[in-house]
Amino acid sequence: MRICVVTTGTNAFGGVYRHTWDLIRGLGAAGHEVEVIWPTQDVPELEGVRFHGVEAPTDYTSRRWQAASTEAFLRLHREQPVDVVHGEGSGALGLVRAKVDRYAPVVVMFHGNYVGLVKAAVRRGRARPSTIPLEARRIWSLSRRHFARGNATLFRRCEAIVPAHQQVADTCRSHRLLRGHVHVVPNGVDARLWRPRAKESRDRPLLVASGGLYREKGFHVAVSALAEIDARLVIAGQGAQADPLRRLAAELGVADRFELTGALPPDQLAALVAQADVYLFPTLREEAAPLVLPEALACGVPVVASGLGGIPEVIDRPGENGILVRPGDPGELAAATNRLLGDDALRASMGAAARERVLEEYTLERMVERTVAVYEVALGRTGERVPVAAAA
Repeated sequence: MRICVVTTGTNAFGGVYRHTWDLIRGLGAAGHEVEVIWPTQDVPELEGVRFHGVEAPTDYTSRRWQAASTEAFLRLHREQPVDVVHGEGSGALGLVRAKVDRYAPVVVMFHGNYVGLVKAAVRRGRARPSTIPLEARRIWSLSRRHFARGNATLFRRCEAIVPAHQQVADTCRSHRLLRGHVHVVPNGVDARLWRPRAKESRDRPLLVASGGLYREKGFHVAVSALAEIDARLVIAGQGAQADPLRRLAAELGVADRFELTGALPPDQLAALVAQADVYLFPTLREEAAPLVLPEALACGVPVVASGLGGIPEVIDRPGENGILVRPGDPGELAAATNRLLGDDALRASMGAAARERVLEEYTLERMVERTVAVYEVALGRTGERVPVAAAA
């Protein structure tokens, strides 16, 4: 199958980018012919994959990006017909506006959706009333972009992929999609990179967390919980909360047991996570399918995570392949972590069950197989297409 992937993501440290990169790599390894259009001339070498960099902003609403990505697709399609176009989120907005589905079916992967983002903003405003004006501005800005030029309904001609069942309803509402055109394909991880490793000797247990340093990720909850845990906490990531987290650690008297590493490339992050005695995921937002969760599970590390959003779909047997806690409660997070640190056998069994969960449902190979199955559905719905020569 000849697949054209269109994405605005080029940040090697972001979860969306890592998902896209793994999908591209997995499709190539499975023997598919993959063409990638993205907004940078820095094109890597990858077997079975050709990259086509275009000079354009990474903002999917940019008309320069939309025009450049569409032109690049049409050029590729004229050279040799593309079977399927894969769009990462709204990065394919220009292509669907140009109605390239006349030439090849379009499948779009949605990592989030408008309705979900609005709900999150409302929840944040309710939790912290002082932020209501800020959240109102965010909703206004988001709504302007979402509804501009008919953006909200342009994807109705596409097949859609979401990473969790929790996300289906809001994605349908956001883009006026028919339920039968929305497919759940869980995120997959490279289980050879994210794997158990021998633990290094140390004086204290090691707790690890990772992700963007934003308040809604709940890392301040983990720092607060550290005051009740005799362990060291390392958080890998970058963002606006770095200094507030350091100040909080100093105020609580745990600064000597707390470290921020900054953003780490996947190989270094995988090595760090595998060293953890417990991985913490104290998010305050209803994350549909956070990639860091199956990554940590694949390392055979017991995970304590907030029980909201799509997280219970991954940790589907709480107490066996992970522990779910109430979001925003440092005491509950500390109690669950201390329970694990005090029971070597429980940590071992939960880590093994976590790894098995990933091998059953969240491997890169399973993600590629399921994605290709959606491509086949899209091809099966194909009606009459415009001849290649008319693609101009």
